[in-house]
Amino acid sequence: MLSIVYDKKEEELNIDFDVPIPSAFDFGDLSSLLSSLTDIDDVKLNRRNGALNGFAVRMPNWFKFIKHVLKTDDYVLQESILNDLMKQNLCVQGEGLHVNFHQKMFDTPERYWSFIVNQGNFIDYFFNRLNWYIGPKNAIVTPFPLHVDLESASTCNMDCPMCYRSKLKETGQMNFDLFKKAVDECEANNVFSIRLSWRGETLTHPRIKEMIAYATSKIKNVSFLTNAFYIDEDMIDCFISNRISYISVSFDGINENYETIRHPAKFKENYNRVAALRDQKMRRNSKSPQVRVCTIWPAIRDDPDAYYKTMKDVSDYIVYNPYINFKGPMQIKPDFICQYPWERIVIAFNGNAQCCTGWNADDIIIGNVKDNTIFEMWHSDLMNKIRDKHAESRRMEFNSCANCRHGSKGEPNIEISEIVERRF
Repeated sequence: MLSIVYDKKEEELNIDFDVPIPSAFDFGDLSSLLSSLTDIDDVKLNRRNGALNGFAVRMPNWFKFIKHVLKTDDYVLQESILNDLMKQNLCVQGEGLHVNFHQKMFDTPERYWSFIVNQGNFIDYFFNRLNWYIGPKNAIVTPFPLHVDLESASTCNMDCPMCYRSKLKETGQMNFDLFKKAVDECEANNVFSIRLSWRGETLTHPRIKEMIAYATSKIKNVSFLTNAFYIDEDMIDCFISNRISYISVSFDGINENYETIRHPAKFKENYNRVAALRDQKMRRNSKSPQVRVCTIWPAIRDDPDAYYKTMKDVSDYIVYNPYINFKGPMQIKPDFICQYPWERIVIAFNGNAQCCTGWNADDIIIGNVKDNTIFEMWHSDLMNKIRDKHAESRRMEFNSCANCRHGSKGEPNIEISEIVERRF
């Protein structure tokens, strides 16, 4: 969403948006925030071709601003992070750390910003994204994770050729009481967002509707990933009634490409399921959940416009991911630094917690939520060691990191037939 540079000499904070904010759109809370910015003394707005690319403001004036717009607890956290930022030279991490490098926008600026704002709680989201960037770039450890992933289920109804799930040593579904324990701790520590997904199909959990209702009653931003296969009228009612912030629908290609990758799903059937969610939202005049559609690039490479035109009508925002070969040899990025250890904790269905989304982790398991609090694991010796090794460009000393595909180069030119033959 954004990047931040602190000019120590000028005591100036520079914030640049990854996607310029169009001038002709009314984005609700976003527009209110921008209007408030113009009241700050000495703020410099960076406009280009009518769009807002970012702004710069002197730090003393920024402190006054955030004290005005944030609740007391949120302000105390933000003040602490900014004070840590001012003590060091930006950025202390190397050039190998690129925040949110893996997912690529495939949509218009208007739809991008509407997708974010229409999830609600935009002011909280904005400052969460500030910390999402500041933390990893400056090796600043927040009191609690900025985000927590809770794997409701690692079970799935599909066996996609690019997926590693069949190689998992163990699969299952999270105990509901364990889920509530984790959510309650997140609520107590004012976590902004949780995701009810990781390695499986979220909607295969038999109590997923209860999980959604419980999570959304406690946490401001709740999302999950799905292949859409189990979306029906009851599920749609649950999503809308509980105001899920957004769902990310994995929809790789259209027509034959989709059915080749997402067997046994049928393109038209799953498309209609997502369309039914859109129609019900319109009938109920609801903006939530926002729907993000995601595809791997090889599935649309031959005709990306056809994909966009087809999926635009049933989605609020579209992105693509590069294809990652989870099986073959990797071309390692030697200076890669992972952002995750400064942002999130990921909790598997069985309670095991780790610092990232690496699917086959072993030596970076930081504990189990059955026996440890998330706070304890976030500040554990192993978690701090993981951060230190990454900051020192020594991540390869961890087996899990040495085998992680996030630190390798993708294969943009691979054919769908090769993916299917390779079986991940």
